[in-house]
Amino acid sequence: MSPQPESGHPMRQLIGLSAALATPFDAKGDIDWPRFTAHASGLLDGGMKTVTAFGTTGEGASIGTRARAELFERMAAGGIASGQIVECIYGPASDDAAWFARRAFDAGCAGILLCPPFYFTEPDVEGLYRWYAEVFEKAGGGCRDVLLYNIPPLTGARIEPELVSRLRTAFPEVIAGVKDSGGEWEATVALLAEHKDLTILVGHENHLAQAVQLGGSGAISGIANLDPSLVGGLVTGKHDPRIDALLAEILAYPVVPAIKAALAGQKGDEAWLRTLAPLPSLSREEAKTLCQALARIDGLPWASRA
Repeated sequence: MSPQPESGHPMRQLIGLSAALATPFDAKGDIDWPRFTAHASGLLDGGMKTVTAFGTTGEGASIGTRARAELFERMAAGGIASGQIVECIYGPASDDAAWFARRAFDAGCAGILLCPPFYFTEPDVEGLYRWYAEVFEKAGGGCRDVLLYNIPPLTGARIEPELVSRLRTAFPEVIAGVKDSGGEWEATVALLAEHKDLTILVGHENHLAQAVQLGGSGAISGIANLDPSLVGGLVTGKHDPRIDALLAEILAYPVVPAIKAALAGQKGDEAWLRTLAPLPSLSREEAKTLCQALARIDGLPWASRA
Protein backbone atom coordinates (compact mmCIF):
# COMPACT_ATOMS: atom_id res chain seq x y z
CA MET A 1 0.00 0.00 0.00
CA SER A 2 1.39 3.39 -0.99
CA PRO A 3 2.16 5.74 1.92
CA GLN A 4 0.78 8.64 -0.15
CA PRO A 5 -2.93 8.28 -0.94
CA GLU A 6 -4.02 9.29 -4.42
CA SER A 7 -7.12 11.04 -3.09
CA GLY A 8 -7.09 14.44 -1.46
CA HIS A 9 -6.15 17.95 -2.49
CA PRO A 10 -4.69 18.23 -6.03
CA MET A 11 -1.59 19.97 -4.69
CA ARG A 12 -0.55 16.65 -3.14
CA GLN A 13 0.53 15.55 -6.62
CA LEU A 14 2.09 18.92 -7.51
CA ILE A 15 4.38 19.16 -4.49
CA GLY A 16 6.08 15.94 -3.56
CA LEU A 17 9.33 17.83 -3.16
CA SER A 18 9.91 21.55 -3.59
CA ALA A 19 13.23 23.22 -2.79
CA ALA A 20 13.02 26.07 -0.30
CA LEU A 21 15.30 28.18 -2.47
CA ALA A 22 18.33 29.84 -0.93
CA THR A 23 18.63 33.42 -2.21
CA PRO A 24 21.96 34.74 -3.53
CA PHE A 25 22.82 38.40 -2.97
CA ASP A 26 25.27 40.73 -4.66
CA ALA A 27 27.82 42.87 -2.86
CA LYS A 28 25.20 45.59 -2.27
CA GLY A 29 22.76 43.17 -0.66
CA ASP A 30 20.39 43.08 -3.64
CA ILE A 31 18.99 39.81 -4.96
CA ASP A 32 21.38 38.36 -7.53
CA TRP A 33 18.69 37.42 -10.00
CA PRO A 34 20.92 35.67 -12.58
CA ARG A 35 22.30 33.32 -9.92
CA PHE A 36 18.85 32.90 -8.38
CA THR A 37 17.10 31.94 -11.61
CA ALA A 38 19.98 29.71 -12.72
CA HIS A 39 19.84 27.82 -9.41
CA ALA A 40 16.06 27.44 -9.62
CA SER A 41 16.27 26.30 -13.25
CA GLY A 42 18.81 23.65 -12.36
CA LEU A 43 16.56 22.19 -9.68
CA LEU A 44 13.52 22.22 -11.96
CA ASP A 45 15.50 20.66 -14.80
CA GLY A 46 16.48 17.94 -12.34
CA GLY A 47 12.85 16.88 -11.95
CA MET A 48 11.20 19.13 -9.37
CA LYS A 49 7.76 20.39 -10.35
CA THR A 50 8.02 23.51 -8.20
CA VAL A 51 10.48 25.63 -6.26
CA THR A 52 9.59 27.83 -3.30
CA ALA A 53 10.87 31.40 -3.18
CA PHE A 54 11.47 33.63 -0.15
CA GLY A 55 10.86 31.08 2.57
CA THR A 56 12.96 30.78 5.70
CA THR A 57 15.93 29.28 3.85
CA GLY A 58 15.51 32.08 1.29
CA GLU A 59 15.70 34.80 3.98
CA GLY A 60 12.35 36.08 2.74
CA ALA A 61 11.48 38.01 5.88
CA SER A 62 14.63 40.11 5.36
CA ILE A 63 13.94 40.93 1.70
CA GLY A 64 12.22 44.24 1.04
CA THR A 65 8.88 44.76 -0.64
CA ARG A 66 10.26 46.26 -3.84
CA ALA A 67 12.68 43.40 -4.41
CA ARG A 68 10.05 40.76 -3.66
CA ALA A 69 7.59 42.38 -6.07
CA GLU A 70 9.88 41.55 -9.02
CA LEU A 71 9.78 37.79 -8.42
CA PHE A 72 7.57 36.55 -11.22
CA GLU A 73 8.90 38.92 -13.88
CA ARG A 74 12.50 38.08 -13.02
CA MET A 75 11.82 34.37 -12.97
CA ALA A 76 10.03 34.57 -16.32
CA ALA A 77 13.06 36.33 -17.79
CA GLY A 78 15.10 33.34 -16.59
CA GLY A 79 12.76 30.89 -18.32
CA ILE A 80 10.79 29.83 -15.23
CA ALA A 81 7.00 29.80 -15.49
CA SER A 82 4.90 31.25 -12.69
CA GLY A 83 3.15 27.90 -12.36
CA GLN A 84 6.44 26.40 -11.18
CA ILE A 85 6.76 28.83 -8.26
CA VAL A 86 5.36 28.77 -4.73
CA GLU A 87 5.90 32.12 -3.04
CA CYS A 88 6.27 32.45 0.72
CA ILE A 89 4.31 35.49 1.90
CA TYR A 90 4.52 37.32 5.22
CA GLY A 91 2.41 39.83 7.14
CA PRO A 92 2.20 40.77 9.83
CA ALA A 93 -0.42 43.19 8.47
CA SER A 94 -3.21 41.33 6.68
CA ASP A 95 -3.41 44.12 4.07
CA ASP A 96 0.20 43.56 3.02
CA ALA A 97 -0.10 39.78 2.99
CA ALA A 98 -3.27 40.02 0.89
CA TRP A 99 -1.60 42.38 -1.61
CA PHE A 100 1.26 39.95 -2.21
CA ALA A 101 -1.11 36.98 -2.33
CA ARG A 102 -3.32 38.65 -4.92
CA ARG A 103 -0.29 39.53 -7.01
CA ALA A 104 0.98 35.93 -6.86
CA PHE A 105 -2.41 34.53 -7.87
CA ASP A 106 -2.76 37.02 -10.72
CA ALA A 107 0.69 35.97 -11.95
CA GLY A 108 -0.41 32.32 -12.04
CA CYS A 109 1.69 30.96 -9.17
CA ALA A 110 1.54 27.28 -8.19
CA GLY A 111 0.42 28.39 -4.74
CA ILE A 112 1.50 30.44 -1.75
CA LEU A 113 3.07 29.53 1.56
CA LEU A 114 1.44 31.91 4.03
CA CYS A 115 3.12 32.76 7.34
CA PRO A 116 0.95 33.68 10.30
CA PRO A 117 1.35 37.16 11.83
CA PHE A 118 4.61 37.21 13.77
CA TYR A 119 4.83 40.33 15.91
CA PHE A 120 2.23 39.65 18.61
CA THR A 121 3.36 36.21 19.70
CA GLU A 122 1.29 33.27 20.93
CA PRO A 123 -2.07 34.41 19.52
CA ASP A 124 -5.02 32.16 20.22
CA VAL A 125 -6.90 30.19 17.57
CA GLU A 126 -9.59 32.86 17.24
CA GLY A 127 -7.03 35.60 16.60
CA LEU A 128 -5.21 33.54 13.98
CA TYR A 129 -8.49 32.56 12.33
CA ARG A 130 -9.52 36.22 12.05
CA TRP A 131 -6.14 37.19 10.55
CA TYR A 132 -6.17 34.46 7.92
CA ALA A 133 -9.81 35.17 7.10
CA GLU A 134 -8.94 38.84 6.54
CA VAL A 135 -6.11 37.88 4.17
CA PHE A 136 -8.31 35.55 2.13
CA GLU A 137 -11.18 38.00 1.92
CA LYS A 138 -8.91 40.90 0.94
CA ALA A 139 -7.07 38.77 -1.61
CA GLY A 140 -10.36 38.28 -3.44
CA GLY A 141 -12.01 35.57 -5.49
CA GLY A 142 -8.80 34.27 -7.03
CA CYS A 143 -7.49 33.10 -3.67
CA ARG A 144 -6.52 29.41 -3.89
CA ASP A 145 -3.84 26.82 -3.12
CA VAL A 146 -2.73 28.28 0.21
CA LEU A 147 -0.30 26.34 2.36
CA LEU A 148 -0.38 27.45 6.00
CA TYR A 149 3.16 27.81 7.36
CA ASN A 150 3.70 26.37 10.83
CA ILE A 151 7.08 27.49 12.15
CA PRO A 152 6.45 28.65 15.74
CA PRO A 153 10.12 29.00 16.73
CA LEU A 154 10.28 31.98 14.35
CA THR A 155 6.71 33.30 14.23
CA GLY A 156 5.54 32.67 17.80
CA ALA A 157 2.29 31.26 16.39
CA ARG A 158 1.16 27.64 16.09
CA ILE A 159 -0.95 26.24 13.28
CA GLU A 160 -2.96 23.68 15.24
CA PRO A 161 -5.31 21.07 13.69
CA GLU A 162 -8.29 23.01 15.10
CA LEU A 163 -7.30 26.13 13.17
CA VAL A 164 -6.84 24.13 9.96
CA SER A 165 -10.30 22.61 10.44
CA ARG A 166 -11.95 26.01 10.88
CA LEU A 167 -10.18 27.54 7.90
CA ARG A 168 -10.84 24.68 5.50
CA THR A 169 -14.51 24.65 6.53
CA ALA A 170 -14.89 28.39 5.99
CA PHE A 171 -12.62 28.56 2.91
CA PRO A 172 -12.78 25.12 1.26
CA GLU A 173 -11.51 26.41 -2.11
CA VAL A 174 -8.55 28.18 -0.52
CA ILE A 175 -6.79 25.85 1.93
CA ALA A 176 -4.44 23.38 0.24
CA GLY A 177 -2.51 22.22 3.27
CA VAL A 178 0.21 22.95 5.80
CA LYS A 179 3.98 23.16 5.74
CA ASP A 180 4.96 21.93 9.20
CA SER A 181 8.38 23.21 10.21
CA GLY A 182 7.69 23.15 13.93
CA GLY A 183 10.05 20.22 14.48
CA GLU A 184 7.71 18.61 17.05
CA TRP A 185 6.96 15.07 15.92
CA GLU A 186 3.86 14.62 18.10
CA ALA A 187 2.36 17.81 16.63
CA THR A 188 3.06 16.51 13.10
CA VAL A 189 1.34 13.24 13.93
CA ALA A 190 -1.71 15.10 15.27
CA LEU A 191 -1.88 17.22 12.12
CA LEU A 192 -1.71 14.15 9.88
CA ALA A 193 -4.33 12.32 11.93
CA GLU A 194 -6.92 14.98 11.08
CA HIS A 195 -5.80 16.43 7.77
CA LYS A 196 -3.76 13.96 5.75
CA ASP A 197 -6.12 14.39 2.80
CA LEU A 198 -4.60 17.88 2.50
CA THR A 199 -1.06 18.63 1.35
CA ILE A 200 0.95 18.12 4.54
CA LEU A 201 4.60 19.00 3.95
CA VAL A 202 7.42 18.54 6.43
CA GLY A 203 10.23 21.04 6.90
CA HIS A 204 12.45 18.89 9.12
CA GLU A 205 13.96 16.33 6.77
CA ASN A 206 14.78 13.82 9.52
CA HIS A 207 11.00 13.49 10.14
CA LEU A 208 10.08 13.29 6.47
CA ALA A 209 10.04 9.55 5.75
CA GLN A 210 8.01 8.83 8.90
CA ALA A 211 5.52 11.56 8.00
CA VAL A 212 5.06 10.17 4.49
CA GLN A 213 4.37 6.74 5.96
CA LEU A 214 1.50 8.34 7.92
CA GLY A 215 0.06 10.08 4.86
CA GLY A 216 2.23 13.16 4.48
CA SER A 217 2.70 14.55 1.00
CA GLY A 218 6.38 15.43 0.98
CA ALA A 219 8.48 18.47 1.77
CA ILE A 220 9.44 22.03 1.04
CA SER A 221 13.06 21.45 1.92
CA GLY A 222 16.11 23.61 2.44
CA ILE A 223 18.41 20.58 2.07
CA ALA A 224 16.93 20.01 -1.40
CA ASN A 225 19.01 22.99 -2.54
CA LEU A 226 22.02 20.76 -1.99
CA ASP A 227 20.91 17.20 -2.68
CA PRO A 228 17.44 16.83 -4.21
CA SER A 229 17.93 13.12 -4.86
CA LEU A 230 18.55 12.38 -1.19
CA VAL A 231 15.48 14.32 -0.05
CA GLY A 232 13.45 12.88 -2.93
CA GLY A 233 14.22 9.40 -1.65
CA LEU A 234 12.80 10.34 1.75
CA VAL A 235 9.55 11.39 0.05
CA THR A 236 9.06 7.73 -0.93
CA GLY A 237 8.72 6.96 2.78
CA LYS A 238 12.09 5.28 3.26
CA HIS A 239 14.47 6.85 5.77
CA ASP A 240 18.08 7.28 4.68
CA PRO A 241 20.60 7.59 7.55
CA ARG A 242 22.73 9.88 5.42
CA ILE A 243 20.21 12.66 6.09
CA ASP A 244 21.00 12.40 9.81
CA ALA A 245 24.72 12.71 9.15
CA LEU A 246 24.17 15.63 6.78
CA LEU A 247 21.91 17.50 9.19
CA ALA A 248 24.35 16.97 12.05
CA GLU A 249 27.02 18.82 10.06
CA ILE A 250 24.69 21.59 8.80
CA LEU A 251 23.12 22.20 12.22
CA ALA A 252 26.50 22.67 13.85
CA TYR A 253 26.25 26.18 12.35
CA PRO A 254 23.34 28.63 11.88
CA VAL A 255 21.28 26.68 9.37
CA VAL A 256 20.69 29.21 6.57
CA PRO A 257 24.32 30.42 6.41
CA ALA A 258 25.42 26.77 6.49
CA ILE A 259 23.21 25.81 3.54
CA LYS A 260 24.55 28.79 1.60
CA ALA A 261 28.13 27.84 2.48
CA ALA A 262 27.51 24.31 1.22
CA LEU A 263 26.11 25.76 -2.01
CA ALA A 264 29.18 27.95 -2.34
CA GLY A 265 31.31 24.83 -2.06
CA GLN A 266 29.27 22.82 -4.54
CA LYS A 267 29.21 25.60 -7.10
CA GLY A 268 32.71 26.90 -6.47
CA ASP A 269 31.16 30.34 -6.08
CA GLU A 270 31.81 32.37 -2.92
CA ALA A 271 29.01 34.81 -3.77
CA TRP A 272 26.66 32.25 -2.22
CA LEU A 273 28.19 32.88 1.19
CA ARG A 274 26.48 36.28 1.49
CA THR A 275 23.50 36.63 3.83
CA LEU A 276 21.32 39.56 4.83
CA ALA A 277 21.33 41.04 8.31
CA PRO A 278 20.63 39.91 10.94
CA LEU A 279 21.98 36.51 9.84
CA PRO A 280 25.73 36.00 9.95
CA SER A 281 27.72 34.67 7.02
CA LEU A 282 30.07 31.78 7.54
CA SER A 283 33.72 32.68 7.07
CA ARG A 284 35.70 31.11 4.26
CA GLU A 285 37.42 28.84 6.77
CA GLU A 286 34.14 27.78 8.37
CA ALA A 287 32.66 27.11 4.94
CA LYS A 288 35.67 25.05 3.92
CA THR A 289 35.50 23.00 7.14
CA LEU A 290 31.79 22.36 6.64
CA CYS A 291 32.18 21.29 3.02
CA GLN A 292 35.04 18.98 3.89
CA ALA A 293 32.87 17.35 6.55
CA LEU A 294 30.02 16.93 4.08
CA ALA A 295 32.39 15.42 1.52
CA ARG A 296 33.16 12.63 3.98
CA ILE A 297 29.52 11.44 3.95
CA ASP A 298 29.45 8.52 1.50
CA GLY A 299 27.41 8.90 -1.65
CA LEU A 300 26.60 12.61 -1.48
CA PRO A 301 27.56 15.08 -4.24
CA TRP A 302 29.78 17.48 -2.29
CA ALA A 303 32.68 19.59 -3.36
CA SER A 304 35.01 21.26 -0.85
CA ARG A 305 36.04 24.33 -2.81
CA ALA A 306 34.45 27.02 -0.59
